[in-house]
Amino acid sequence: MFFDDYSKMLNSTLSSLKREEVQKLFDMIEETRKNGKHLFLLGNGGSAAAASHWVCDFGKGINTKDSKRLKIFSPVDNGAIFSALGNDCGYETTFSEQMKNFLEPGDLVLTFSVSGSSPNLVEAHRYARENGARTACVVGDKGGKIIHMSDLAMVVPSKNYGVVEDIHVILGHAISQRIYADNVSA
Repeated sequence: MFFDDYSKMLNSTLSSLKREEVQKLFDMIEETRKNGKHLFLLGNGGSAAAASHWVCDFGKGINTKDSKRLKIFSPVDNGAIFSALGNDCGYETTFSEQMKNFLEPGDLVLTFSVSGSSPNLVEAHRYARENGARTACVVGDKGGKIIHMSDLAMVVPSKNYGVVEDIHVILGHAISQRIYADNVSA
């Protein structure tokens, strides 16, 4: 059955993720939160939806009464400015132009992508690196351009867009729940 085949593919991919990279991503996010820096989440299509999902889970879900808040932002969440930039300045500027309003040295730019080569993601990583931000990505196994532009590149060992996008959401749930548990026990 197709669902069994997909489930096997997803489980196999999850098992193949490098745990040290997951830990490093967790550490980068925690460092960003504890230092009061911004976390920018980027993605197109389904990966944009994952970025928005992370904003919800980390912007609300990790917090306890007195926990230090994570300054988290996804530039895809404002359709008006996103479409204005795409229309007036070119689609490749949709993230970098918004980051010019907020990005500070030491911030973290985390990109979700299946291909890892979309022009707006490449331009955003270029801008972030030139302006002192750290960069990370979670991408499919397609040799994406942003892999070599990232301080941490998690290459999901799959070319299947659904599996890669599932991993984006699963990582968000795992990391946010760990931060929440740490906040509760603090």
